[in-house]
Amino acid sequence: MEGPRLPPSATAHESDDDKPDDPPSAWHRPTSSLPSLPSQDPPSHHWRNHSLKLSPTPTTPLPSLPPPDSIPELETYVVQVPRDQVYWTPPPEHAKYVEKRRSNPEKNKKNGCFKRLMWFFIILLVFAFILGAITLILHFAFSPALPVFSVEGLTVKPSNFEVTLRADNPTSNMGVSYLMKKGGLVSLMYKNKSLGRGKFPKMSQAASGSDKVDVKLDGSTKNAVMPPRGSKQPVSLVLMMELKAEYEAGPVKKNKEVVVTCDVKVKGLLDAKKVEIVSENCESEFKN
Repeated sequence: MEGPRLPPSATAHESDDDKPDDPPSAWHRPTSSLPSLPSQDPPSHHWRNHSLKLSPTPTTPLPSLPPPDSIPELETYVVQVPRDQVYWTPPPEHAKYVEKRRSNPEKNKKNGCFKRLMWFFIILLVFAFILGAITLILHFAFSPALPVFSVEGLTVKPSNFEVTLRADNPTSNMGVSYLMKKGGLVSLMYKNKSLGRGKFPKMSQAASGSDKVDVKLDGSTKNAVMPPRGSKQPVSLVLMMELKAEYEAGPVKKNKEVVVTCDVKVKGLLDAKKVEIVSENCESEFKN
């Protein structure tokens, strides 16, 4: 591989000028335009190894930098900047709506009243629906059942009768109190003839309760045509009661009018103080 080209020496240039037949080189400049070059020694044997040193170490020391100037003392300044003011401009649709409402104040007033009335009726309907639902639930949840009566004994005295009854309350979630209906009576009859009348004593029963009650009736058998003494034929009597039943379960209260009719067949009505009951059947019904 050849080494780098060296610039042509002055001798060589002169020798070329002595040959007028040779044409001058196209890339060479005239000798007079080239600066004088210093003389160079031929490259040493290991010139490529020296050429690989891309960053040669400088031989001269770098000049030392001057010491930095002292930092001046900082001063504090308070700058007051006014707060940014943001202005909001509503869209033009809002302006049109406001103008429309201003142009028809009477219509807007009527619309407002109509809306208020509509909301009032809606709230009223909702309230009525809730109240009806609660009433319906309470009606089915707290529905009183008819009381059940039965005749267990009958005692005849010179001036009155004493009837022993058993009263059962089949309502499982409501207690009941029995009172005499205004103008009502308890009567014992034989062939549509009254033998005695009286009043039912006030009595209270718990839910699913069962109690005995004695009812006294003023009267006698003297004014009635009865079978002769010693007759073994049963006598049919009818006991009727008109009562007022008040059912209660906490805040829930219900009032009912109860009519009780008992068909009773007895023996020894005139011969013994305590009459034998052959059969009995009582039926109850609500009047309201």
